[in-house]
Amino acid sequence: MSIYQDHFAGLSELERLAAMAADPERVHELGADQWPLAMMACGLMTCNDETKRAENNRIYGIFIEKCPVAARRGSLPNLARFITGRKGEGWQALLPYAGVEQDAATAAKAALLIATLAKPDKDTPLAGVRAVVDLLCHAESCTVGPLIAVLSLADMRVLPLLRPLLALPQERLAELISPLSGAANRLSCTWLAEVVTTYPALAPTVAAALARLLAKAPTVLDVAMPIPTWAYTTPAPQPLHGWTPAEYYARLLPTLSPLLSPEQLSLLRTACRVS
Repeated sequence: MSIYQDHFAGLSELERLAAMAADPERVHELGADQWPLAMMACGLMTCNDETKRAENNRIYGIFIEKCPVAARRGSLPNLARFITGRKGEGWQALLPYAGVEQDAATAAKAALLIATLAKPDKDTPLAGVRAVVDLLCHAESCTVGPLIAVLSLADMRVLPLLRPLLALPQERLAELISPLSGAANRLSCTWLAEVVTTYPALAPTVAAALARLLAKAPTVLDVAMPIPTWAYTTPAPQPLHGWTPAEYYARLLPTLSPLLSPEQLSLLRTACRVS
């Protein structure tokens, strides 16, 4: 039995929609109202077949053409409920929503679901985080959304899984870092410090990102995330430590002072409300 069979009574309808989406001759017969379910069907029916990933990415490109952002984003709660009900099975159906989707907010939401719902493997409970990082490393169309999602986890267990990003070309790292948004946490600050340590030429980009994130953070948090969330009765993040932005600036200063200019350090002091 396939993993979705006991969750969708209309199995034949799902098979028909997935077949139409994959058929170049019939794909354009799908109406806009059918596309959200068709895309979910394509992902769920092939979620364990890595050879189908490129085909699903191609189909998702058509999904983008046929449906507005709200309709594409509206598929995510349905997929999340399915994956939660199956204790992490089927999470791969979310990959095109994170790696091909061009609306960064929707891609971030999908990436966060991958990171928090993916079934752990023998190597790490954070198999979903590793998959999101792999998208950032290899999916040319990937937006900043997935990076925002994994950094928002604020869990330092994520840091080693982010290190493959340091092998990206400087230009690509700059593209990902420049639009970073959200509030700073220990994970995001530490990763950005590693970026500028590896690539000093990115100091202006990193300094601007740190200032932007720290200015939005009332407290710089370090937390333990309940991952996968479906394994917990009440999946609430557990705060481990917190710093004021001024306190965190003092923690960053030994690493950043040799790498940033006086003007860039002044920008950070202002963002951190250092008196």
